[in-house]
Amino acid sequence: MMVRNRKARIARALPGYLGIAVAFAAGGAMASENLRVTIDKNHILRTDRPVETIIVGNPFIADVSAQNSQLMFILGRASGETNILGFDKEGNVVFDKDVTVVPHTTRTVTLHRGAASETFACAPRCESELHPGDDGARFEVIKKETSDHYDLSNKAATGAAKASE
Repeated sequence: MMVRNRKARIARALPGYLGIAVAFAAGGAMASENLRVTIDKNHILRTDRPVETIIVGNPFIADVSAQNSQLMFILGRASGETNILGFDKEGNVVFDKDVTVVPHTTRTVTLHRGAASETFACAPRCESELHPGDDGARFEVIKKETSDHYDLSNKAATGAAKASE
């Protein structure tokens, strides 16, 4: 008799518990959505309503550039997790996104020499790539070479633009 009463009580309470669980799950899913972004790549975010204010939890992990009030680009900066919030003029939440930034692993090779490591991007030829956690001395060399190359490219582009004026 005791077992039957317990089963009856569970059967009567179950629809209520299921309703609460479904409402809780739906509310959590609608409140915040997950985005997976790769380091140094943009993810397009379009909204149905115009966004007036954007807040990034940790701009060292991800950043947002707005093309207009309904089109944004989320850039993965470093591995980790953060969140991005968008608000309209009245302060209502337009979007709430949890962002996970992951390293790109396709066409990437990491060479380990004892405790030191160096990362290469292989597409189609392997070249050194800046990657957090690589050997400090080698990282600085690659960083300087990359910076010098960028500066030369900018000077060439600026010179070409001035010459065409």
